[in-house]
Amino acid sequence: AYNPANTQELYVGTGEGWYNSDAISGLGIWKSSDGGNSWAQLSSTNSSTYYQIQKIVVTSAGIVYAATRSGGVRRSIDGGNNWTQVLSGRAAAIEIGADGTLYATIGIFTTDGIYSSTNGTSWTKRNTGTNGFPTSGFERIEIACAPSDPNVLYALTQHDIDNTIENIYISSDKGLNWTTVNKPT
Repeated sequence: AYNPANTQELYVGTGEGWYNSDAISGLGIWKSSDGGNSWAQLSSTNSSTYYQIQKIVVTSAGIVYAATRSGGVRRSIDGGNNWTQVLSGRAAAIEIGADGTLYATIGIFTTDGIYSSTNGTSWTKRNTGTNGFPTSGFERIEIACAPSDPNVLYALTQHDIDNTIENIYISSDKGLNWTTVNKPT
């Protein structure tokens, strides 16, 4: 991921977090301040909390978020020198909507859900079981935000029994309501 406020600043997460038998643990998050010519491990991420980084995003203000398997969603406001947990659980993904809204998914071989935040510190669960998105029957969730419309989200869930695609969902109101999309054959 790169910092939109300083495109010479890049971040890369290491480690495989899906519990596959040949998964390799990483060594935290690495940062480049010169456009990728040189890299250094962020010493603040040299712990097991950061051995499986699922995704990193950087906001337009330069705030870094990391979805980690062991430490939930982590936030750094100082370029990765210090981190705080802002959402607990096994974080599978994190994305930034076209309007800057953050979306994170929690659940790797556990059932949880999709969360949103406008400030990066307080989060609201977006699957209630009554809004078209269930609260059970799935594990991992992958999410995508439409770059052309900040209201549109897509989610793909992994079935909790056989690990196939459970369902594909779309929301046209930032996750308040969801509709099931036909799965490809």
